Amino acid sequence: MLEIRKAAIEDEEKIFRLIRELADAVGFAEQAPLIDIGIWSKTLERMLSSPDWIFLLALEDGDALGLVLFYVRPTLTTGMNKAIITEMIVTEKARGRGAGKGLIEEAKKRALQRGCSIIAVATDLDNAGATGFYKKMGFTQERTYFEAQL
Repeated sequence: MLEIRKAAIEDEEKIFRLIRELADAVGFAEQAPLIDIGIWSKTLERMLSSPDWIFLLALEDGDALGLVLFYVRPTLTTGMNKAIITEMIVTEKARGRGAGKGLIEEAKKRALQRGCSIIAVATDLDNAGATGFYKKMGFTQERTYFEAQL
């Protein structure tokens, strides 16, 4: 049976495997050898202990099927909070089985509990699977997102 729950530091190995699969899927795998696992672990611990970050795991019989993480930030334009999904992954073998839907529904619920009026996510426009999924989950394309390398 599918379980969606908040992640804890004890889930570090599960989170690492899911983030690694996400990195492979989006083409960041070549950067993985450059990641210092000690720094990664400290960053994860800092994020998990912050009230602004929410990590949700989808599990079935103890196996991690997916992960969504988002943070909450206030906005001056609306006076409300906004939830920003920064990473989401459902394992390839678990796709189409409700894990992604469960993660998004729980993320929306928790965002509402934190006073959010919007939940947002960015994905590559050529990622048809992700864009189709987010549209199915009620997301609409509202903005163009820019980034610059530092």
